[in-house]
Amino acid sequence: MIRRIHDKLGTAGLVIAVVALIAALGGTAFAAAGLNGKQKKEVKKIAKQFAGKQGPKGDPGSPGAQGAKGDQGAKGDQGPKGETGEQGPEGERGPPGPTETELPDGKTETGVWSFRGINQSNYWVNISFPLRVVPPPLTVGNASQSPEKCPGNPEEPAAEPGYLCIYIEPEPARANAIRTGSIFPSELNRSGGVTVEWAPQEIENESYARGTWAVTERCPIDPETEEEEEC
Repeated sequence: MIRRIHDKLGTAGLVIAVVALIAALGGTAFAAAGLNGKQKKEVKKIAKQFAGKQGPKGDPGSPGAQGAKGDQGAKGDQGPKGETGEQGPEGERGPPGPTETELPDGKTETGVWSFRGINQSNYWVNISFPLRVVPPPLTVGNASQSPEKCPGNPEEPAAEPGYLCIYIEPEPARANAIRTGSIFPSELNRSGGVTVEWAPQEIENESYARGTWAVTERCPIDPETEEEEEC
């Protein structure tokens, strides 16, 4: 076989044919430079004749190292503002809220009061009711003087129906002060609050006091007996 190739191709051609054969067996592309057309055909024929079947696929190689990270590009300009969307439909109107302005029968409301002054013969404390108290007029009383009508205390003020109870915090929250009376501002506005009068024991000394209050609306009046019903 080798002699036949040598006779056809000569020594140089034989060398190139062998190299081409080896390249073909190795699965590597090879350019048979320096051969004429006939010699190239012969080399391909020999390479094809002696080339075996392709072997099984080899295991994949390990991944290469990660390339260098490039610099981050400059931040782009902000896009134009979008158009304003259409206004949605108006919702249904809800029911009206409570507009209660008067204290319900038998219910109690509470609050705080205070004053401070010096060199005055009288001091006035105004107590306004958040919810109006319907006439007839209230009875104003000190908790210490009317415990049966004012069963609470300064921390938890309370009052029986028809009573406004004044609760005074003990010393040091009170000094040089005595409650001397109470006045409703007017006949038309008496259900809106009351003004409480205080007097100093010694005018030249500072007077002050603070405390809480509670007022309870009267219970309904029985039209037949004209007496209060139970709330």
